[in-house]
Amino acid sequence: MIQGVALTIILAAIVAAFFAMDFFFMFRYDRERKEEGKGWAWDYTLFTIAIGLTVLLQPILFPKIGWGTSALWGLVMQALGGLSVLLSFILHIWARQHLRHFYVERVEVQDGHQVVDTGPYSLMRHPIITSFFLLAGGIFFINPAVTTLLAFVYVFADFNKAARQEEVLLGSTVSGYADYMTRVPRFFPRLWMRK
Repeated sequence: MIQGVALTIILAAIVAAFFAMDFFFMFRYDRERKEEGKGWAWDYTLFTIAIGLTVLLQPILFPKIGWGTSALWGLVMQALGGLSVLLSFILHIWARQHLRHFYVERVEVQDGHQVVDTGPYSLMRHPIITSFFLLAGGIFFINPAVTTLLAFVYVFADFNKAARQEEVLLGSTVSGYADYMTRVPRFFPRLWMRK
């Protein structure tokens, strides 16, 4: 398995690519918002930076809370993690292109809010959240450690809660969203049941 400084460099590249992608979409689509404000929140951004730094520094500062092996399957596991990260980026980009200015890092309804059911939103209600699950899971497979496991548990719990809150709010305020929830699964597509 890749460990130590090399692992930190790989993780730094993933984190830097994620933040670059995230800020690109924020600045690109915030201009389309009808109301004042922005899609991102400083508290959330600073918190994710703190988690990112913890994950980045762990292989160097606290290698003993990680797990590794010299067997080939360790590299295979890391490669699968890399594939999961790549899939998360692809899904995230695809979803953000369809959601555009309706993306925010908090649960809210905007002026003119409407159901987005194109692209990945025709397959799942929360593809951005699914992309975060794939990202956190991929990072755990690349660097199996206590820190990445805790980050994955946090991402799963926090985004599940956010999805439920968003569904309650949008289901009661956005025309057609309640019907959309009955047709489209929450996080993972039902490709085998589509009509």
